[in-house]
Amino acid sequence: MTRKTPSDFGSHDDWLTHVRSEIPLPEQPYALAIGRMDLFRSFYRIQGLPFPTQFAEEARRIVIMQDPERTAALEALNDLIFKSLTVYLFNRAQSLTSIDEWWTPASPRRQIEELSRHLAQKNPYFALWSGYKSGVSDRSVAEKWDDYLAQELGPHRAEEIDFTRSMVELDRLLTLFHDDNLPLPRLAYERIWFLHCLRGPERMAQTRAVLGTLMAELGACTFA
Repeated sequence: MTRKTPSDFGSHDDWLTHVRSEIPLPEQPYALAIGRMDLFRSFYRIQGLPFPTQFAEEARRIVIMQDPERTAALEALNDLIFKSLTVYLFNRAQSLTSIDEWWTPASPRRQIEELSRHLAQKNPYFALWSGYKSGVSDRSVAEKWDDYLAQELGPHRAEEIDFTRSMVELDRLLTLFHDDNLPLPRLAYERIWFLHCLRGPERMAQTRAVLGTLMAELGACTFA
């Protein structure tokens, strides 16, 4: 039987339903990891780019391994591919911006200010939080924020609500880095820049990873 991929389904939820109903439970983590790689391959095809040779060779090496090592190795490779795509997208965004419009901040504080402005303009979920925060008193933020989210996004859009909530934590962490003039961890700037462009579980997975990296970096600076 030909193995199905996420691109064979109308939505990511349909793909997950297929995996959970048609694939034996012990094999599901590997199937999901393979599906994630297929999504990355699709991105390269859409962009008219060849899939990097080093990633293809590593994938061929991994598929002959046995689980659980095989799934763990494939997930690690997926993370490397995602980081590579992040750098590619960020570099392309820079190349499409004129020299007059693009500048390199002279300090971590200015870099975070630039990133925050971008998020407020381009990330609708971060913008939703920014607009709400600027329009209410500090006391009412926590009390009415969830009600505001349900009103703006709809009570049944759990994925969008969770992501918007995570933007509150991101804003808080960026503020701490800004106030202490701390440099962001490697690739954090680029990953945060494009978080809202991701779809499905990849978006929240990468968001949690970014938030965890920022918190770990703050902890390291605190105890350094």
